[in-house]
Amino acid sequence: MPQTISATYEHGVFVPNTPVNLPEHTEVKLLLPEIASKRNQLTKAEMSFLALRGICHNLAETDSVEMQKNIRNEWRGL
Repeated sequence: MPQTISATYEHGVFVPNTPVNLPEHTEVKLLLPEIASKRNQLTKAEMSFLALRGICHNLAETDSVEMQKNIRNEWRGL
C-alpha cells in the first residue's frame, strides 16, 4: 500500500523526517512536488523568444530544413 513519507534533501541524500519501517536497500520511487524555478517563472512569450534566439544563434550554419527541425524541437520543449 502506498504511503507518504516526508523527507529533507541534504548533501545529495533524501533523509526521512520520521522513522520508516523499510528493510535496508529497499528501492523506492519519489514523487517530487513542482518547485518554482527561473524557467517556471518566465512567461510563454519570454520562453519563445529565448528559444528562437537560441535557434537563430547558429542560423548561418544551418539550412532551412535543419532550421525547421530545430524550431519544432524547441516548440515541443516549451
